[in-house]
Amino acid sequence: MASTHSLSLSSYAKVNLYLDVIGRRPDGYHELLTLFERISLCDTIRLTEISSDEIVIASDTREIPCDATNLAWKAADLIKRSFSVKKGVKIEILKRIPVGGGLGGGSSNAACVLSGMNRLFGLGLGRPVLVDLANRLGSDVAFFVSGRRFAVGRGRGGDLKGASIPSDVRLWHVLFVPPRNIITKDVYALFDRGSQRAKTGQNPKKTLTLTKNSENVNILLSYLRRGELSSLNRKIYNRLSETVEESYSFVSELRADLSKLGLKWVHMSGSGPTLFVICKDQKYAQRVYDEARARLFNKCRVFCTSTL
Repeated sequence: MASTHSLSLSSYAKVNLYLDVIGRRPDGYHELLTLFERISLCDTIRLTEISSDEIVIASDTREIPCDATNLAWKAADLIKRSFSVKKGVKIEILKRIPVGGGLGGGSSNAACVLSGMNRLFGLGLGRPVLVDLANRLGSDVAFFVSGRRFAVGRGRGGDLKGASIPSDVRLWHVLFVPPRNIITKDVYALFDRGSQRAKTGQNPKKTLTLTKNSENVNILLSYLRRGELSSLNRKIYNRLSETVEESYSFVSELRADLSKLGLKWVHMSGSGPTLFVICKDQKYAQRVYDEARARLFNKCRVFCTSTL
């Protein structure tokens, strides 16, 4: 497996500032409306060309599979099959993004492999082709391929529209990650059961229309453009958070602990369980980070990060 050349890439995480589940699609997936934000927390992906025609994955953690079930492996296989790449690749994944935390680590890794192999093998693929490949792999992969800081996603999340946010707008976050992860498909199954109960009158809940949801996202974007954090916090929304907190007590308990720290606006990313807050600046974010690490060290991992 002698190498000819290699490259290293930063594989960034995301948070969802808005996530609503509109309904079920004909393909069985859920119809989503979401607002992605790329953040500075990242893994490192190292791709090395190898002479044997195979895909090899290595990682510094046992939390992810190093075989064909890994989304990064699937991304490499898709590139090789689609463009008749006969050489192999070794994919080394140095993890820092918590696994199963709702931060898109696996999708980001896959996006890095798509973009990285395009460069490594000189394929010359444009962004639209890479986005199409990304959407064959998973819901969030296209966002990471897009290279955008913020984007509105529809459909499975891969139908993207850029958000025109001034480059000087940068949000500071503190992330709180419980030691247990959550499987996304389990959350959606629980959500579907709750929705079915609502339809039969056992658990009545108001359902917003897509038009109303789109309006909410546009209002959120307007606050984001102007940097109005208090108004922004009121518009951040995650349809899955109630389902997750009802079904996984360790998430609701963590929220209660954060409330005791005086954190008023606590949000959930993706299908959880990561909770996060938006801070007014880096100094305040560091203060929240330090206090949370000191007081909640046995409850969660804590990260200080920002828009990238």
